Amino acid sequence: RVVKFDKDGKFLMQWGEKSTSPNDTTPGTFNAVHGVQVDPMTRKVYVTDRENHRFQVFDENGKYLDQFSTGEPSTPQVLYLAADRSLWTADNDTSKIVKYDIEGHYQYSWGSKGEWPGALWNVHGMSVDSDGNLYLAEVNNGRLEKFRPRKGANPALLVGQPLRAAP
Repeated sequence: RVVKFDKDGKFLMQWGEKSTSPNDTTPGTFNAVHGVQVDPMTRKVYVTDRENHRFQVFDENGKYLDQFSTGEPSTPQVLYLAADRSLWTADNDTSKIVKYDIEGHYQYSWGSKGEWPGALWNVHGMSVDSDGNLYLAEVNNGRLEKFRPRKGANPALLVGQPLRAAP
């Protein structure tokens, strides 16, 4: 389920139900919600439904709007909404960082499973600092990794700054 609180932590509402079958595509059912992002411009709520291999999209009051598959094998974990309005996820099954456009179309991915520096294993957190460095928190490797963009790197292939609400 997804739970909504106000800015002071007061419970407002919740939505969603447990999926009853594998690979469930029923709107509003979940099998392991693992990432939530709110688009501050549209107020749409993007939710990773990890074990059902999809993202679901709702309005800010829980009304179902859309969904899109992340394919198989796929278990989308963390969800990150960049300022360029791209959605990024860390996929545990493929050990990749995957980029989608805001409508759920696959754009790009990179990564490899392993324990060596630069490899990924069960990423559960991601963020980008003001210098464009990407930070990934890995559960199975028990570490935080920092990726610095190469000079002259194609910006379309980089996880960008987070989308923030206007002040």
